[in-house]
Amino acid sequence: MKIFVRFLTVILLSFTIASCQKELNFDTVPTSNGQAVGSLKSVSGNCLPSLVLGNYVKDSVLKTSEVIEVAADITAIGTYQIKSDTIAGFYFTGSGSVTTTGLNNIRLAAIGTPSSAGTKIFTISFGTSSCKIIVSVNAGLPPTTAYTFNCSGTTFGPGIYTAGNTVGTTHTVTLNVNVTTPGPYTISTAIINGISFSGTGTFTAAGNTQVTLTASGTPAAASPPVYNYTVTNGTSSCTFSLSVTAPPPAPNLDYVPQTDFSNWSTKLVGGTPADTTFIQVSANSKTFGANSYKIFEVKDMGVPTDSVYNRKNGGLYFQYIDGDLGVLQNPINQEYLLLDSNRAVNYTWTKNFGPNVAMGFPLSNISVDAEIIGKGETQTVASIVYANVIRVKYKYTATVFLVGDVPVAEEERWYARGIGVIRSSIMNLVAPATIVNETTRAQIF
Repeated sequence: MKIFVRFLTVILLSFTIASCQKELNFDTVPTSNGQAVGSLKSVSGNCLPSLVLGNYVKDSVLKTSEVIEVAADITAIGTYQIKSDTIAGFYFTGSGSVTTTGLNNIRLAAIGTPSSAGTKIFTISFGTSSCKIIVSVNAGLPPTTAYTFNCSGTTFGPGIYTAGNTVGTTHTVTLNVNVTTPGPYTISTAIINGISFSGTGTFTAAGNTQVTLTASGTPAAASPPVYNYTVTNGTSSCTFSLSVTAPPPAPNLDYVPQTDFSNWSTKLVGGTPADTTFIQVSANSKTFGANSYKIFEVKDMGVPTDSVYNRKNGGLYFQYIDGDLGVLQNPINQEYLLLDSNRAVNYTWTKNFGPNVAMGFPLSNISVDAEIIGKGETQTVASIVYANVIRVKYKYTATVFLVGDVPVAEEERWYARGIGVIRSSIMNLVAPATIVNETTRAQIF
């Protein structure tokens, strides 16, 4: 029995020594050429775990923090050189040595600059094995555009800046810039006097170029002064100036314009050049009773020789008679309606001035009967064509005691909208004669 035990002990001890020798030899076996041997896959054929580290950004040079770690099952120690394929401008590579068999983590550095964003699939090979690794590349932020303004040589588009008129596509300003870093830009000014300028685009190359800004808004007030606009990008600025013109005056639509300094020249038909009358609206007014009247001055060589007083109330036009007309004993000192431009053809009205005395004859009344005989007409006077003409006929009558109504005169006046009286024809019925005056020139403000 003792002999059997000793024999069994020797056999077991021999196995133990042999096992220890086998494990020691497996851990230290190099390949014949010094290169490590192993696989990126498990014995089942699946790729071993891998890890992607870092932040991959389009158009950004990869840093040392951008790496991947792959697991390799090493069966023979030694040196290794691993490199992936190149995708979108970058790849992974690593070299070194492994000193132990079994699972080892091998780090591969990212090299290059990703040229596009999105999912990139790389192939990593080691020995006869290869595995796919997915790397995500972010779009990132575009590079910060850098440029400076050059205020010299600023030019403007053909648009005219007029107070009260909204600007359009022709209202532009073109500025010179020097680009150091190409990229997108947005340039704008503050709102000054109701308008601002702005423009967007992309600088595609470095160097000198131009940007065009388009105006928007409505100029609030006319110059002076000039209005200054400043563009800035934080490091550079430029100021340009522009003037705003006053809007043209609104068209005068009155049938008896009464704006200051409006003036007319009238000529006696069949007369001589000396038979020309100049009439101008004074900047002054005169009050009769509760109403204020514009003074129409009849001038000779610039010197007033007579005056007529007119006022308007909407489409109603009145004239005040403050004298005796050269034949009455008492001044009239009343107004009468010249025209109601709101009325249609055939509309009539009458003004009674009351009793008076003319050349010794007692009058119980003096009256004017008016009738619109034409409206919306086109008429030619002194070779000038006028639109929107209203023609009015006036009959002047004196009522004489013990005699009755005596027609004194008939008159026809033509009123052109925005111009005034363009023609008057007066027929004296007491001593028959007709006087015709035509407007040859008008300047309406």
